[in-house]
Amino acid sequence: MLIMKPINRELGILLVLLLALCTGVCAQGVQLQEEPGVSGVVQNWVAANRSNPKVEGWRVQIMASTDRRQVDDARTRFRVAYPEVAATVVQEQPYYKLRVGAFRSRQEALVFIRMLEGWPGAYPAIDNSIHPRDFLEQ
Repeated sequence: MLIMKPINRELGILLVLLLALCTGVCAQGVQLQEEPGVSGVVQNWVAANRSNPKVEGWRVQIMASTDRRQVDDARTRFRVAYPEVAATVVQEQPYYKLRVGAFRSRQEALVFIRMLEGWPGAYPAIDNSIHPRDFLEQ
């Protein structure tokens, strides 16, 4: 035999109102009307992001120098040792910085740093303009 405890009056009224509200909302169709300019702006935004996608993530900075040639030589040396890892040179006056990899979190970048050999002083650096294809799948 099922014995039900009585619920207080306020809770019962609240449950009935919620049930009525849910039934009414689910039964109605919602129509949005937007101004003509809004859809044009959204389409432009989508097109711009498809042509130049950028994602926030982390890279590992392995060197910085004011001499571009030094950084380019280091990039070549790195690419020989780690051909599957993206390596980019970032210019922030007066420095050229060599940043490698593409990681979704700082922790992933730190794991990669532990695997690096021959690059003392490497550290994780946030990057707001990583192309999605640069992310390393592990």
